[in-house]
Amino acid sequence: MKKLAAFDLVILGYIGIVTAIVLAFRPEGTLFYLAYHAAAVAFIALLVYAYERFGGPVWTFSRFWYVVLLSAAAFREMHYLIPQVHPFDDARFDRILQGLDRRWFGDVDAFFLTWPGIVVDLLHLCYWFYFLSTLILGAAIYTRKDWKGLREYLAVVMAGLMASYLGYFLVPAIGPHHFYHPRPAQLDGLLLGKWLHEGIVKIEWRMPDAFPSGHALLSMIVIAMSWRLHRPTFRVVVVPAAGCVVATMVLRYHYVVDVAASMAILPAVVCGGLALTRWWDRTAADPTSLKR
Repeated sequence: MKKLAAFDLVILGYIGIVTAIVLAFRPEGTLFYLAYHAAAVAFIALLVYAYERFGGPVWTFSRFWYVVLLSAAAFREMHYLIPQVHPFDDARFDRILQGLDRRWFGDVDAFFLTWPGIVVDLLHLCYWFYFLSTLILGAAIYTRKDWKGLREYLAVVMAGLMASYLGYFLVPAIGPHHFYHPRPAQLDGLLLGKWLHEGIVKIEWRMPDAFPSGHALLSMIVIAMSWRLHRPTFRVVVVPAAGCVVATMVLRYHYVVDVAASMAILPAVVCGGLALTRWWDRTAADPTSLKR
């Protein structure tokens, strides 16, 4: 345990929770899911061992950046698992979220579907920036060899990502863009929107990933943590990351309440990730581990 970092604990905690969900609901392929989770835990253990045993740039890189692979694997797992433990074909949760939007914020469709085409294109680019933003800040911290800062950053990012994933299990809504038949031309912008939207659909498939908005939550985390850890990166990411938060609503990938929920849990995620890292580094972690 002393060789682990706080961000490892967050990931292992998520795996434990999803394993408990599998054991409770016994979906088709239960043994496969359990084996999948066991393999993920073994993968983390092997990486930790190899890093501590051999060190060097390859294992150092793998030790920190394995989180990208496991995050993507966890996201894809939800596509298969959530429909078996919390079906959403009746769109019940989408109707609830849409109703909350209308009750609290009015006719949001009428508002967002009037934005200029050039702005819509730029917001599509901002939405795609989500996939780079967390990596850009992580790379900047890694390049500086700020290991403490990197542990803090990864703990906060993983806490935010796993919190949003668990939200998808609890509230399996797929988002307003799935319910336009046909899709409003305004959402395609002038030149780029149509193609960038089709790319998103091909990457994400039909996923119950609306509530809370992971795009908004991670973008806000990048803004907050870049301000804290690396101001030059903050100046690079703040505008497109803020644009991503706006894009989630304007492009109708999310309901407004999805973004409001992300804003509500942001302080807990940031403070919780930082506190966990400090506590673990102080009381449990090996003082020779993870470069200090």
